Amino acid sequence: MRRLLLLSLLVTPLLACGEEVDLPDAAETADTGVHPDAGPDAGEPEDAGEPEDGGPDPDSGVRFGQSSCMPCDTECPGGLCLRAGDETFCADACDEDLEGCPDGFTCFDISQGEGQYYCVPPGATCLPPQTGLGTSCFGDNTGCILGLEHCEGDAFALGYCTRGCDAAAPCPAGYACLPGDDGVDVCRATQVAAAELCARTGDPAEAPCAVDGDCAGTPGAVCVRSEPRLPGVCAVRCDNSACGAGFECAETLRGPACLSARCACHGLPVPAGTRDLLQEVLTSVGSSRCGAIFDIFDWAPNPGDIVFDPYRLSWYDAAHNAPLSGLEVMKAMVADLDADATLSESHPARAAKMVARMAARLDRPALPHPAGPVAATEPLAEAVAALIEAAGGTADRAALAADAADVPDDLQRAVAQVVDAVRRAHLAQRAAVPTASTRDDLWSYGPAWIAPRADGRALNAASDSVRELLNDGIDYGELYGAGVDVLEALAQADLSRFAQVPTSSVATSTATFVFSAETPLGRVAIGDGDSGVYDPRAPGMDGAWALLVDLGGNDEYRVPAGGNQSADNSASVLVDLGGDDVYGYVVTPAAGDQGRLPSDAGGRYRTIRPPDLDNGPISLSQVPRQGGARMGIAVLYDIGEGRDHYQSLRLSQGTGVVGVGVLLDEGGDDQYFAEAASQGAAAFGIGLLYDAGGNDVRHAYTMSQGFAFARAAGVVYDLTGDDQYLMDPGDPDVGGDPLYFNAQRPGRANSTLGQGFAFGRRADTTDRAFMSGGVALLVDADGNDRYEGSVFTQGGGYWFGTGVLADHAGDDTYDGLWYAMAAGAHYAMGALLEGGGDDVYGGAFPRVNVTVGGGHDYSAVFLVDEAGNDTYAGARITIGAGNLNGVGVFVDNAGDDLYDARNVYGIGAAGILESFEPGSPRRKVQTIGLFIDAAGHDTYTVNGAAFEGRGDDLSWVAGQNADPEINTIEWGAGVDGEGESSLHAR
Repeated sequence: MRRLLLLSLLVTPLLACGEEVDLPDAAETADTGVHPDAGPDAGEPEDAGEPEDGGPDPDSGVRFGQSSCMPCDTECPGGLCLRAGDETFCADACDEDLEGCPDGFTCFDISQGEGQYYCVPPGATCLPPQTGLGTSCFGDNTGCILGLEHCEGDAFALGYCTRGCDAAAPCPAGYACLPGDDGVDVCRATQVAAAELCARTGDPAEAPCAVDGDCAGTPGAVCVRSEPRLPGVCAVRCDNSACGAGFECAETLRGPACLSARCACHGLPVPAGTRDLLQEVLTSVGSSRCGAIFDIFDWAPNPGDIVFDPYRLSWYDAAHNAPLSGLEVMKAMVADLDADATLSESHPARAAKMVARMAARLDRPALPHPAGPVAATEPLAEAVAALIEAAGGTADRAALAADAADVPDDLQRAVAQVVDAVRRAHLAQRAAVPTASTRDDLWSYGPAWIAPRADGRALNAASDSVRELLNDGIDYGELYGAGVDVLEALAQADLSRFAQVPTSSVATSTATFVFSAETPLGRVAIGDGDSGVYDPRAPGMDGAWALLVDLGGNDEYRVPAGGNQSADNSASVLVDLGGDDVYGYVVTPAAGDQGRLPSDAGGRYRTIRPPDLDNGPISLSQVPRQGGARMGIAVLYDIGEGRDHYQSLRLSQGTGVVGVGVLLDEGGDDQYFAEAASQGAAAFGIGLLYDAGGNDVRHAYTMSQGFAFARAAGVVYDLTGDDQYLMDPGDPDVGGDPLYFNAQRPGRANSTLGQGFAFGRRADTTDRAFMSGGVALLVDADGNDRYEGSVFTQGGGYWFGTGVLADHAGDDTYDGLWYAMAAGAHYAMGALLEGGGDDVYGGAFPRVNVTVGGGHDYSAVFLVDEAGNDTYAGARITIGAGNLNGVGVFVDNAGDDLYDARNVYGIGAAGILESFEPGSPRRKVQTIGLFIDAAGHDTYTVNGAAFEGRGDDLSWVAGQNADPEINTIEWGAGVDGEGESSLHAR
């Protein structure tokens, strides 16, 4: 009989996180909208007791999923029809057998206490893309829901439910249509961690084993098994022989042995005779380097549209699902930028390589565009004429030549190279997005996710056409190649040799042009070497700029040169050859400016709800400036070591939105002021702020200083100097201005989303149009630096984003309120990599929650400090702590350190502090919190008092629950002792 019941309450795999309170046992409240959720702050639930053991045996042949997710227009054999929202589906009874549902389904009491248990699917939805795919099975598909007719990988003890595939039935994201175990094409999972594949692919060179006797067929092999839950591998010893192709000789628990890349986690990267602290702390919780992973079944509690979305970067799953290798991926990104920054080439050439690096990380390699020839005679006029004609205009070569007649030939040739790069950038933009209407839409609405419009409108993320456009409809490689072209042209032009000494030191009069020409893309001009003012209200200075080269002097720029002003202004480049310059705009005062940057013509938002529910009077500026790319290429290159002042509001100072934006400053003690979406920020593009030296100050509120949204890379690279990275804390008690709404601490914080922090679109409570975050990097190579943020800051990510803050040297200080100093939420990766010095983490700001190596909800984060006598003031879920299936790893490799946590939930601890139903799949996914102090004499306190069980030469295990079902997968542990961590900042 078919019955229909209303599901008024379902336990979903992503519970929203509650507002911050002081007590550790506060309840959770619902997340709303697309704001970042309020994060973990629930305390320990009551002990739910041991679940009853009942239901059919897995080998009994009973199909658990006999009616699960069948449509309700048929009978529901053995079950009933449930409704969740507007959706109905069949559900199987589980009769309190909490293990009796397909993996990922929750045995849920729909009567809320009367004992009516039914299998509820992940997310309480049976809608596509792939409910049930990837759930575990054994022997055959009896554990799979209907429609999933294959149990793939079971021959290698990695059985998961899947279906057949062909051209008419392609696989969803995260799966590839490949031959399966039975010789027919099936959807095979591509998100499996490398450690899971070791000895599980059928490769005879990687035979599985449990004991040495299983390796009798492989001469010279021993069974290397470091993880009890995964098979061992028959590996040939390499004491006196070389390994074959594809294998490397590595130290293992069984001595030197040949391992493939898939099996590399069995290796021990610690010299023989040295204490292996990482292995020790993992062993204490029953795991190993191979076992500290998110395996394919760990994802089963999550709906398919969360586990996969088209915005996910190709390398992300492999890195995230094996967090220790994910740390190496993040370090490799930093190492690549370091290598570029230390090349014996000009700064623009270095920046060009950085852009190309990030393009590759975004799966869209930069496509080069060959330079055009520089004319032997009248090179500047010919280059500008070619630009005009490429943009569809008609060039007056005689007039151009007459205007350029007084420009020296060598300067003409140098500038012509840059003009040619602007021409190529224009053609690349047209190739990347050929349709004018689409370009206009991207121009108008593309930035809205990071710089909201006054009318509140944005591209519809749930639209299939928008999803197709943002993932496959834009040829990003063309745009990224154009950004590289412009930077390389600046390197080749070597414009610094034309710098002139000004006759005046203060810019009081309008700048003078030595050449100026209008083009369909904007003005091309050369300013003289005197100090002058570029003001759009002056004759001949209004409108867009394609290229402005100023030959020197202490100049003031109020024009938006170096920022795209329309979809037709496809490239905008500003080059200043020296001096103490001011980069700003025409001020248009507006209500709400008080104590903040003055407004431009965009004005400010008028707050319509109380401060704890809404943004304050945030800027509504839509004008990109100072290396602000918006549907094109934008570069500001300041040459020399002048003391420069940069001031803009949004979309500026090295920001890329559907394009490449670069601010390149060669040195000097500079000041950078912006409000939002600036200073190395990006969305669907690449943003780079590169500063080659000086003691600099950077100030912003949100989405800045190394920030990335979806399909984007936002980078700050600073070579040297004692720098300040200040993002307003928002807490009035410490002088903050709560301008940008924050769900964690409404009215007492800002949503920082910066300083090496990547952010994706979470939409499980709205339209389910998820957008995985991109890559955000802040790298400071030297100096004593200060980092201040509020919530979501300093090396972390949110919703599949990857964020890294790497500071290589100096005595540095870090402060943040929540999700700060290596912290992540919801499937993200992050790292704070500190190279050395006597550093201070926390303490000046209130210590609230999830800081200093805290990972929440499938996130994996690392704080690694290489050396120095450091001080760590943590909050809760801190200093190497994992929460709710997250991973938080903390390592201090040397020095005499002080550790103080606000709560016992820290310093090597793990917990699942959500009220999931007994039997919920989330109770089966490990939570990892690891702490390692590898040297020195250290002090451990909690709220200033001695922290019992923590100290020099001690080790500990620290779960947070008495519930035995949960406690077994709370892998919280720490060790303090002389040894090798094998985890390093570089």
